[in-house]
Amino acid sequence: MHVPKISFAKIVEVLACAVVLTGGLLAQSGAGAACPTTGFKPKAWMEDFGQLAAEMAAHYANLEYALQVRRMDLPGLRRETEEKLGRACDEHEARGVLESFLKSFGDGHLRIDWPPAAASAADAKPPETPSLCARLGYKKMRLKPGLELAQLPQFTEIGGNEAAWFPGGLLQVSDTTKLGTIRIALLSEHAFPEVCQQVIQELRFEESAKCDSACEDKIERETADRLTAALVRRYAQLQAAGATAILVDITRNGGGSDWVEATARVVSAIPLQESRFAFLKHEHWTTQLKERLADVETDLKNGAGPKDVLTESAMRLRSAIARSQEPCDRSRVWSDGKLSCTLVVGDVLFASGMLNYAPPLAFPSLESQTTLFHPAFYAYSESSARLPLYVVVDGDTWSAAEYFAAILQDNRAATILGEVTGGAGCGYTNGGIPSMLKNSHAVVKMPDCVRLRKDGSNEVSGIVPDVWVPWSPHDDSYIRAQKLLQTLRSTIGNRQGVRDTHP
Repeated sequence: MHVPKISFAKIVEVLACAVVLTGGLLAQSGAGAACPTTGFKPKAWMEDFGQLAAEMAAHYANLEYALQVRRMDLPGLRRETEEKLGRACDEHEARGVLESFLKSFGDGHLRIDWPPAAASAADAKPPETPSLCARLGYKKMRLKPGLELAQLPQFTEIGGNEAAWFPGGLLQVSDTTKLGTIRIALLSEHAFPEVCQQVIQELRFEESAKCDSACEDKIERETADRLTAALVRRYAQLQAAGATAILVDITRNGGGSDWVEATARVVSAIPLQESRFAFLKHEHWTTQLKERLADVETDLKNGAGPKDVLTESAMRLRSAIARSQEPCDRSRVWSDGKLSCTLVVGDVLFASGMLNYAPPLAFPSLESQTTLFHPAFYAYSESSARLPLYVVVDGDTWSAAEYFAAILQDNRAATILGEVTGGAGCGYTNGGIPSMLKNSHAVVKMPDCVRLRKDGSNEVSGIVPDVWVPWSPHDDSYIRAQKLLQTLRSTIGNRQGVRDTHP
């Protein structure tokens, strides 16, 4: 049976009309009658909500998760949101309604950014000429502090050249166990503009120089590699100071970039295998997959690299491109809560690319190096001699930091302690899929990918720790640190007892 293809523009029009009609009925029934006369009209906001619903149906990667795993009543949520918009008396209320709608999905990467207020002529400042690093997005950020272990008498701070980037020290857990602690506040090279500045000076880039994608990649790689090397030196420093295990604190870590692929590998004693990764049936992904295929075909044409790996990768990428172009209309989910098709493809790619593992520095001369195994973009080393690893997370651990914990947990390379992480999972690839609402001009950001766990679950669920730390919302920083120490003593003591009983 032939199913007519419906354009995205038509879906937006139909949903927007439905929402506006509902808003009109609400207005006729007296909704908003108590509002003061301000000239505020909800019709434009109803139209924006209709567009938002259509955009989510067309390219929100976690919509199926919301329906099938979280069991959300999406038609009910739509009606509730329409009713609230119909009762809104001003723009502030209407904004709050849309924010509440998105928040109900519990997705750290699903958000709305409102247009900034226009600056007055008196407030306007003369434009400054930004540095090259600033133009590339490197800026000093106010990083959140992690666990304040320095308050504990069992903690000794260790300084050094790398301490400014990766602070920490030694935590005496027992007579035989001394943890070297490393705080990673953000897993992004862009949070270290001073390192970027070192790189452009040594590479002799002019501050005013134009920087194309190859130039940007080179600066990003060099900056990330310097930070990775600094992290390795910090690790070695703590080990030399007497650490018998390492504890990495990624509490209150908002995420970061792909640099996390290197950081996880340089603290693990186990080579890390990647889990599956899902992409959308959308032109955004069709373009990316075609670019990856072009790199693989270039290497095949040049006779470079392992032919069997490249041939299989090309075949899988062609299949992925075809599947990314399959039509899938999910708009009915807002009316009857049902999905007639799936928009995500999760059986072709790994989070690392075409391969779930490759050794460090793999495929250095290939155009398709990062297509085959993206961590190969970075310089890092593996070692089975690394110390036992503990990672601490909390409800304010997000995105790339969740990936850091997840890949170590899935490979049994670390013990994860703390509480369930925030739940952001995979975010946006190549800038994501832009969505600007027609009337309010708000920009909605929604994930276009899904990182899957070893058991097939969606990382957006949050990372559940192996060992819970009984933190309370009322705990101050000292109590939080003290509870972690007590949990570590119990956890490490139990494991030593098991080893003593079963050699």
